[in-house]
Amino acid sequence: MRIQIGAWGAAVLYGLFAIPAFAQQHSGDREDASGQTAAKDIDTVVVTTERRSYTVDGSDAATKLPLSLRETPQSITVITRQRLDDQNLQTVRDVLDNTPGVYSYQYDTERVLFTSRGFVVDNLMYDGVPATTNFNTDSIEDALDTALYERVEIVRGATGLTTGAGSPAASVNLVRKHADSRVPAAQLEFTEGSWNDSRIDADLSTPLTRDGHVRARLVGAYQYRESYQHLYHNEKQVMYGVIDADLGSRGRLSVGYDYQQNMPQGNTWGSFPLYFSDGSLANWPRSVTTSTKWAFWNREFQTAFAELRYRLGGDWTLRSTLSWRRYNEYNRLFYLYGFPDPQTGEIAIDADTGTGPYAYSDRAKSIQRAADLYASGSFRLFGRKHELVFGYNGSRLTNNSEEYEPGEMTQTVNLFDWDGSYPEPTFGAGTRAADITTTQNGFYLATRLHLLDTLKLVAGARYADWKIDSYYVYDDTPNNDYDYRKTIPYAGLIFDVGAHYSLFTSYTEIFKPQNSKNIDGQYLDPIDGRSYEVGIKGVHFGGRLNSQLTLFRTLQHNVAEAVYDDSGNALLLPDGSQVSQPVDGTVSRGFEFEIDGELRPGWHASLGWTRYVIEDADGNASRTFVPGTLVRAYTTWTPSGALRRLTVGGGVDWQSSSSTQVGSPDGGATLRQGDVTLLSLMARWQFTPQIALQINGSNLLDKKYYVLDEYDNTYYGAPINGSASLRISF
Repeated sequence: MRIQIGAWGAAVLYGLFAIPAFAQQHSGDREDASGQTAAKDIDTVVVTTERRSYTVDGSDAATKLPLSLRETPQSITVITRQRLDDQNLQTVRDVLDNTPGVYSYQYDTERVLFTSRGFVVDNLMYDGVPATTNFNTDSIEDALDTALYERVEIVRGATGLTTGAGSPAASVNLVRKHADSRVPAAQLEFTEGSWNDSRIDADLSTPLTRDGHVRARLVGAYQYRESYQHLYHNEKQVMYGVIDADLGSRGRLSVGYDYQQNMPQGNTWGSFPLYFSDGSLANWPRSVTTSTKWAFWNREFQTAFAELRYRLGGDWTLRSTLSWRRYNEYNRLFYLYGFPDPQTGEIAIDADTGTGPYAYSDRAKSIQRAADLYASGSFRLFGRKHELVFGYNGSRLTNNSEEYEPGEMTQTVNLFDWDGSYPEPTFGAGTRAADITTTQNGFYLATRLHLLDTLKLVAGARYADWKIDSYYVYDDTPNNDYDYRKTIPYAGLIFDVGAHYSLFTSYTEIFKPQNSKNIDGQYLDPIDGRSYEVGIKGVHFGGRLNSQLTLFRTLQHNVAEAVYDDSGNALLLPDGSQVSQPVDGTVSRGFEFEIDGELRPGWHASLGWTRYVIEDADGNASRTFVPGTLVRAYTTWTPSGALRRLTVGGGVDWQSSSSTQVGSPDGGATLRQGDVTLLSLMARWQFTPQIALQINGSNLLDKKYYVLDEYDNTYYGAPINGSASLRISF
């Protein structure tokens, strides 16, 4: 594997190997003789998350084996509950925007995508069980509220063994809150932020039986917020309830339901024009919008689940999960195509060139039913103890939608005095647009073999099949069937080096059916390829600090790439989606360096430094709209003594320059965004053990910058903003 890391890579290596000396000077804790961190069950991990505020002992998100972070042969980041609270991370997008190596961009206010190692992040899990992604973006849902979750685990690289699709980007595992408290407890939080952002959170727990063997937890949130973008405002309601019941000393049954409703108005559909009709660059204020007062894009999420965990004989455990997830959307959207006159601000309506206003409306519904069943435990072979997990998961996803044809739109638009008062067209009766059913089934097996005291092999495979029955009105042939079968292997080696470090390497194959379509409206063939990783991991201060350095190389075929016309505009299908073409021989390579945990008592920190390069088979740079280098750092400090009630912190996010192809009156242009530095700060005062006031600020340098994408949907990032939160616990 050829990876050039240069001086930056050398500096990362030096920093990684310098940690033990620091640990020896400042840590009074000691690991066991083997240097291993014992794998914990889920209840213990929850407690550990609170004690070690920016790290945890282990995770099974990568392989379903209960491995410590040091023993997991891939890059893994855990955003704990304490970190979520410290940075006031309210949505999945907030979390991933603070995750090393993950970058977000957007088509409009409601369609957000994430990338890792240059590829779209499209693997989502709840408590380790795969879930559907956003049908509009083929990426994970950005708006999911974090009030429901204890922590978020991000495994970078391919995770086909557990998720069913070997995408080489990353998987995101949302670990739900559970009713763990055997005494009544409550927490309320009130938040006020920039642009009339008001939010209230409630988290209530209580035992339902006198002995505490049956417990309940209820989590809720309500938020109303406006935006730096003119006209936009959003109302959100979140509710989650779970009952956990102990089944004797061996089992636990959990039953839960969550609901989230987002009701944005004044939302955009696509972006604003970057150029005037004379070819000059329009320097709009960050509040620019092309939306209307009547535009909306309502979305509703519902999930119900039942989970059984039961200890079998010895240390074997059986886990079974059934889940039902429903998504509804209803929208009225407005889009503006063309280049305004630099003197008048008007965009003329021209049927020959297609310039002018457009409207769209649809109702869509998707329902996913999923099951996951697996057993895990240990066995003895050749005088050594090993671990094994085997199981099945499958799902059936249906997507249905109908569209409403808008009436004629004849009024000219003037962006210089735009206030969103464009007349709403009359929409006709709904017509069937899509009816798509996707069925997945997978059988998987993974084992950790202790070859030597210091050498372990993690190996496994998944046999999976996908069946897609698709009706889509805009395809050349509306009715299409797809059937894919694939065995996805996985292998990793971990070699312990002393008490603090482990060297690792891993290999897996990539196979991912995709939603991207060619000029005929047909799905592109599945992405396939191979992914390699090699690196070193460390555990320090008795497990309070984790470090990792990973070098990776990924080869992919059939990667979707945008297609442009002669004027530099992205080609669109009749439904407004983008035309793509498959590209073979796409290679992504780079490194990821990360440190998370407690450096000294009261001093918690997270540092991530990632670099990747992605090229096509001819060596040309690909997906240049994604910054190749990301640095994400955040730290908090709680002093001892008289100021022990005070916690202060801050962070720096830095991204390298990027560029993308955009449309212009001159036949297309390259838009370049320089490097971006964002600064954030926080302070919290703990008045009593039950009452705390926290202040957060973001983009404190008020940097004005573009957020680029591959389809000429360019946005401005948020300007300087802040919030104040009052947290009360009972």
